[in-house]
Amino acid sequence: MSEPRCLLCEIVDGKIQAEMVLETGRIAAVVNRSEALAPGHCVFFPKRHAASLHDLDDAELAEILPAIKRVATAMGIPTYNVLQNNGALAGQTVFQAHVHLIPKPSEHEGLRRLHEPPGPIDHTPLIRRLKERLRA
Repeated sequence: MSEPRCLLCEIVDGKIQAEMVLETGRIAAVVNRSEALAPGHCVFFPKRHAASLHDLDDAELAEILPAIKRVATAMGIPTYNVLQNNGALAGQTVFQAHVHLIPKPSEHEGLRRLHEPPGPIDHTPLIRRLKERLRA
């Protein structure tokens, strides 16, 4: 039995209609019509299935941010958020790696901060581990 295709794979395959705003050999960008947080909310993703950011290759990653910049510039939006959720706990609902471009045209549209940071966090042990692991 074959694994069901995800929403974004279905868009790439042409089985689901979407407003494609940009497409290269490796990535695609569509207007988010189903869960848009503001006019112009777009989703950028690789054309091959990759469940999380860790599954993307460097070439795909290297294309996504310049594509976001290009679309944001074409929209003429001075303020916006770039968001990537990795895993259900982080808010990922479509399990294909993707990055959101969310225009912030006003205080009430776009991405909003729902709570304040918890306060100071001691990052010292994490920083030590990262330095050790990244040195290797």
